[in-house]
Amino acid sequence: MQALARIAPVKKPETIRDLGPVDVAALVSGVSKLSEAVWAGQDSCKENDFPVLGKTRHVVFRFIRHNRDPQDFYSNRIWDIWRPRLLPVMEQVTAGYGHRETVYPKVMLARLPAGERIGAHTDGQGSHAYTHKIHVPLVSNPEAIFTAGGTAQHLQVGRAYEVNNIVHHSAVNRGDQDRIHLIFEHFDQSRAYQPAGAGD
Repeated sequence: MQALARIAPVKKPETIRDLGPVDVAALVSGVSKLSEAVWAGQDSCKENDFPVLGKTRHVVFRFIRHNRDPQDFYSNRIWDIWRPRLLPVMEQVTAGYGHRETVYPKVMLARLPAGERIGAHTDGQGSHAYTHKIHVPLVSNPEAIFTAGGTAQHLQVGRAYEVNNIVHHSAVNRGDQDRIHLIFEHFDQSRAYQPAGAGD
């Protein structure tokens, strides 16, 4: 079997980088219509079921298989339904990166309930050094705080942020409203190269 081409590690922000405004109105409208049954059903079959995430629930559209190679990812059936709503937001966010061939190997909604937290952790080895990790807040409140590398910040609805997920990061929602973020990762496939002798 032919080996996947290699991609170079990406340059991540030191902590949190504000990428500027993004139009999320249509996506927010769609998310507001998600039933509790859909949230529960999608969350029950997620691959990223890690204790540190606490009571955070997810709708996973795409995921990197075992968090290893970002070129080895899969799409769940719900991606086909939500793609028309998701891609315009994602493409608006990534336009400034100057990629020639943008790939989105991980896409999800993350819902942190009111009064809950995500413990401090790093995303570790595997795929994480090779992708930019983006948070786009869709529903939030001023008491929802994201911390990365010692920088604590409220991430505002209507803006996008790149976060450094290979330093310690955490989140807390002290407000009375659930916090929902679109979270996705991306990289430039055009920067991949085939190792000498691969596939011989």
